[in-house]
Amino acid sequence: MVGGTAVPVTQVAAATSLARTYRYVRLAILGAVLALLVSVAAVAIDVGTAPESLSAGFYTPARTVFTGSLFAVSLALLALSGRSVPQALLDVAAVLAPLIAIIPTPVGGVVPAAVQADVVNGLITFAIVGVAALVAALFVARAQRTLTRGVLATAGAASGLIVGFPLWAAVDQESLLRFGHLAATLAFFALIAAVAGWTAWAPSSSRPTARAIYGAIAVGILAAIGFLFVVFVLSVADPRGVATGVPLVLIGEVVLLLLFSAFWIVETVQTWSDPDPTVR
Repeated sequence: MVGGTAVPVTQVAAATSLARTYRYVRLAILGAVLALLVSVAAVAIDVGTAPESLSAGFYTPARTVFTGSLFAVSLALLALSGRSVPQALLDVAAVLAPLIAIIPTPVGGVVPAAVQADVVNGLITFAIVGVAALVAALFVARAQRTLTRGVLATAGAASGLIVGFPLWAAVDQESLLRFGHLAATLAFFALIAAVAGWTAWAPSSSRPTARAIYGAIAVGILAAIGFLFVVFVLSVADPRGVATGVPLVLIGEVVLLLLFSAFWIVETVQTWSDPDPTVR
């Protein structure tokens, strides 16, 4: 009974199933992040020293889990797809996550020749599958009568990334190999910060405590992005200038992942029993 009106059992079951699905998707994101951190930590314990960065896990036995976790996050974000502004931002972030996995971070300013063919193969696959998925999504949206301007704008942004990164590789592969991983990573977390910020300051958002947490997460992510960007610029200008013996990039990346996880923990708690568990 809702407000004295009987609710069909099928409706209740559908709502319960939807809520359960969204819970599992959000928990899967947290599981993927945990797997990534554990895999890199296991390598660090095995060799007896911390890596320069989480991204450097690409060149270690953690590579399989590292790349798999990023693809898992991408699929989970797409599963949360919808028509709100935060959902649109997550859709674009979902396109960036595979690029973080496909394009490795440089070692000593360059990506080793041994993995460059892997990058090219990954980008070709990314472009073909990405375009196919985008076309399919637009057809589905049209069939469902949900093909709005917002959906088209999101599709436009996604197509720019799907085509743009492979085109960047075709025009200047050296530049892509040097800056592509950083660009995809910072853009991904900037979008997550935007989602957290929107959730914090949107008029119809969550409770005051949750909104404050979302706001702190957004500010923290932006601060970590700024920190990593400064470290990168300084390392390009003078590699010895950031050779402090402290893994600055590793620290920045761990902070980003912890804040990313915090966002999804709050989201999961906030929507656990919500009849509409979608991202606001």
